[in-house]
Amino acid sequence: MSLVEVERGKDTFEVTMDFSDVMADRGEIETTLGYKSGEIPVHFSGMIDETLLQLPIRCEIKGGYRLLDISLPGGRSDGVIIGSRLFRTGPIVMTQLGKASKGALFVCTLGPLMEIWARRLLKSNDPALGYIADVAASVTVEAATDRLQAHIAEQMHSRGLKITNRYSPGYCKWSVSEQHLLFSLLPDGFCGVTLSESALMSPIKSVSGVIGVGREVRRRKYICDRCGVKDCTYRAMRAPRSAKKAA
Repeated sequence: MSLVEVERGKDTFEVTMDFSDVMADRGEIETTLGYKSGEIPVHFSGMIDETLLQLPIRCEIKGGYRLLDISLPGGRSDGVIIGSRLFRTGPIVMTQLGKASKGALFVCTLGPLMEIWARRLLKSNDPALGYIADVAASVTVEAATDRLQAHIAEQMHSRGLKITNRYSPGYCKWSVSEQHLLFSLLPDGFCGVTLSESALMSPIKSVSGVIGVGREVRRRKYICDRCGVKDCTYRAMRAPRSAKKAA
C-alpha cells in the first residue's frame, strides 16, 4: 500500500500509511536497547520477536502537515514567524529555517494501541517485555515520521522546492511548551493527536514539529555536538542510525 494524501483544508494534508510502508528496524531496536546489532541476549531477542509480531496489529499510523508562510522577525531574535505566530525556537533551529519560505508543521502518530499494550505489560509481571515494546514503539514512530518527511520532500519537489531537516519542540533548546503554539495552527485533533496543558501529546507515541520548505534550503547533518542538552532522547536515538550509516 502506498501513502495516501487527502487535503483537509487549505494547504493542510492528512497522510495515511500502512505498516508495510514503515517497517520497524530490528537492529535499531537492539542498539537503542544498548546492544550491538545481532549481539542481544537470546531471551531479549525472543521478546523483540514477540513485539515485532504485535507492531503491525497495534499500530494505526497517521500523519499530516500544514504549509504556512515562514519568515524571520525584524531586529534581533532567536526565533521565526510561522503563520501569524512567533516561535522562540532558539538559534540552532532558527538558523536552519532562516532561508525557508514555508514551514510544514507536521504530526505523526502510531495511535494508542501499542502504548496501551506496553503500559499493561509494565504494570503486570512482564515489565521487561513492556519496556522492549515501549522502545520498539519509539523506534517505529520515528521511522514513520521519516517516511512522512520523505513524502513531504516528494510533494515539495514536485513544486520545485526543497526541505530542511525536521525540528521538534523540546529539542535543540526549543522549549517543549511551544507545542501549544504549534498545535494552535493545526486543526483540532489533527490525525487523532491532542495536547495536554503540560504539552504532552496523546497518543504518547507521536511526533510533531516543523520542516522548512523553500528553493534555497537544504537538509544538513544534525549538529548535536553543538547542542548542550546531554540527555536528549533524539540524540540517543540518532546514535544507532549514525553508526549504521558510518558502517
